[in-house]
Amino acid sequence: MNKTRVWFNHWFSTVYHIIGLMRQAADICVIGSNKNEESVMGLACDELYTEPWDISGDEYAEFCLEFCRIHKIDIFAPRRERAAISRRAADFEKMGVKLLMDTDPVMMDILNSKTETYRFFADLIPEAIPEYYEVTDLDGFVSAYNNIISSHDRACFKFADDEGASSFRVIDNRMTGREGLFKAPGLKITYDKAVEIFSEYDFEKSIIVMPYLTGTEVSADCLATSEGNIIIPRYKPGGRIYTVKYEPEIMDCCEKILARTGLEMPCNIQFIYDNSKPMLLEINTRMSGGVQLSCAAAGVNIPGAALNKLSGKPVNISYEKTERHVSYIETPVTF
Repeated sequence: MNKTRVWFNHWFSTVYHIIGLMRQAADICVIGSNKNEESVMGLACDELYTEPWDISGDEYAEFCLEFCRIHKIDIFAPRRERAAISRRAADFEKMGVKLLMDTDPVMMDILNSKTETYRFFADLIPEAIPEYYEVTDLDGFVSAYNNIISSHDRACFKFADDEGASSFRVIDNRMTGREGLFKAPGLKITYDKAVEIFSEYDFEKSIIVMPYLTGTEVSADCLATSEGNIIIPRYKPGGRIYTVKYEPEIMDCCEKILARTGLEMPCNIQFIYDNSKPMLLEINTRMSGGVQLSCAAAGVNIPGAALNKLSGKPVNISYEKTERHVSYIETPVTF
């Protein structure tokens, strides 16, 4: 009997662990593709191919359809260009390819934008929606910044539809003068530098400006099943030691989000605490880069469960919701 052929396109390196968890659940043939032909994900794959750098959107979705046809893909787990792929879901289905992702393009567009996400949930979980401003010009940025620092220490901003925090910056005026010698710059810039940047920006993509919250972050790895929702909140206080625990306010908020969105495939819901109140940061419609940590702490195989669910096999979600610490170490590999 031929093995199920599963394709992962241009994932981050920790997909190495996701693939390993899937192999625990089923006998599969894994096909990987990446822009970097030397990606470490290739060590977990049976086949690895190089992806084109210079295409996006509908053109990339067309590339994916052709890739599935050529390589006889049964299940496709996309990371790159998920929105464009969701718009072609019917074409993948006609080819007999099952997508390991949610494919409602309307919901994808909502969740891909932080401002649209906040508006969508404002009536459902108002207590978890942080103060925010959507900015479409320089005057709007100045006004938003002044409003925020009237009641908060610092502000931050990013593109409303950013992924991976590539545009995220913290406005920190302590970076100037002698004080700046003792502050790691990281993603920090001064207010004057931010104004300089935005004075040259056309705001083709809107910016979201928010208070910079410094409480504990929570990354909840989730999967909806017919027997109930798998929800594993991983608290990230800093450093390498995480704590998986099941605080009612986080669990309840995740249950409400899953019910309203109707997400069926693995997703990741992120929060950050503002004093004692958890605030919604974003909802990623894919597995997180640390899902393997949540799985280890809870004894649940989310990637394997998702694979079985998509294949029509039963999903056992029985797990004991016990608080546990989880960490990780780097393992050297050669290739």
